Amino acid sequence: MKMRGLLFPVLLAATVSSFGQSRTDSSFSLFFNSGMSFTHANDLHINRWLEKYGYPPEPHVPSSVNFEIAAIPARSRLLYSIKLSSINSGRNLSSYNISAGLYASLIKSKHFLFFLGGATGLHGDIITLNGQVPPEYRQMTTQYHAPLALRRRGLFIEPAARVFWYPLHFRSVQIGVFAALGYDLDINSKWKLGYYNNNHGKYSHFRAVGKPGDQEKVSEYGVFYSGGLSFRLNLH
Repeated sequence: MKMRGLLFPVLLAATVSSFGQSRTDSSFSLFFNSGMSFTHANDLHINRWLEKYGYPPEPHVPSSVNFEIAAIPARSRLLYSIKLSSINSGRNLSSYNISAGLYASLIKSKHFLFFLGGATGLHGDIITLNGQVPPEYRQMTTQYHAPLALRRRGLFIEPAARVFWYPLHFRSVQIGVFAALGYDLDINSKWKLGYYNNNHGKYSHFRAVGKPGDQEKVSEYGVFYSGGLSFRLNLH
């Protein structure tokens, strides 16, 4: 009986302590980051192909517009993020990245943070073929009566170092800037030739018809750098 009598206050104290700890750990910071990045990762083979058939090539240093939502628990040094990037690759070439990231802070203060880590996700490229095309492509245009396109997808990996600085503070909201330096690696699949199905007047669904022999499977890699505005919301 004495042992059972001692167990009750011990369990009660542990429950109260756990509840208090969970309330402390429930506070976290949300980050809303928007900016631009520049990368030296590009595909020389597809650039030569585009120039051959009269399409503008991909820029030597493509830029992208990024939007990111991230969070870091109050008692943690880990930053979790989801980022969407729209890459300005050219008039006929559209590219995008969708990634999830994990970064560890080496320096973490109220106004300054320094992280090392990386992100991984999906990279995609789409080329709209509304001009000249090889003879084998032209036969498919006649067969399917729709504008052709080349599409590929692949794994996107981006290790990086990131810095955040927040000079402005309004109650629970901080406004600042961020910068990043890292390395882009796009492990692309081979290009697929196809067309977009005109469903209710919207070319939304891509239908692949084959893998053309004049295209190669090329991975892209190179240094990237980025910067922009960051809004930090501290929730308690």
